[in-house]
Amino acid sequence: MSIKSESFLSTQNIPEEATQQKKLPKIAARYVEVEQFKDSDHHKGYFCYNCTFFVKPHNCAIVTDEGMDILGHSSGIIAPHGLCSVWIPNEKEIHGTSSHGGTGAAASEAASISSKSKESTPGVSASFSCETCNASFTSREELKQHTKDKHSRAT
Repeated sequence: MSIKSESFLSTQNIPEEATQQKKLPKIAARYVEVEQFKDSDHHKGYFCYNCTFFVKPHNCAIVTDEGMDILGHSSGIIAPHGLCSVWIPNEKEIHGTSSHGGTGAAASEAASISSKSKESTPGVSASFSCETCNASFTSREELKQHTKDKHSRAT
């Protein structure tokens, strides 16, 4: 072990070689902090918290903490609720219905939720319109069924 390695101290347990690498600026990584996700379950979704490169509590192994994000904001940290274009999933952090099981009411509720359309996100609503008759629907599945029933040609 070299003298340089012995004198290296880090509270983040990052290998010395990793700290010598140049990091991407936030803007080059297309980093953004979305405040609406601050109180979300960071174990689900494409958040920095679930990224292989995220170093808790507020750092990244390949993106700098300093600088502005793509919206022009500068927080001085890599937020757990942030996201960027170099995100790679950290399977140890991602929790969802597919990565762990359960029993009882919670498991059946999770199974019910996972069988629903993927566009259902809490707090976000979407509507889908038929291009032929302008009828509105709350899911792609409803629109698909409507199109099949009302506008498909009989063969």
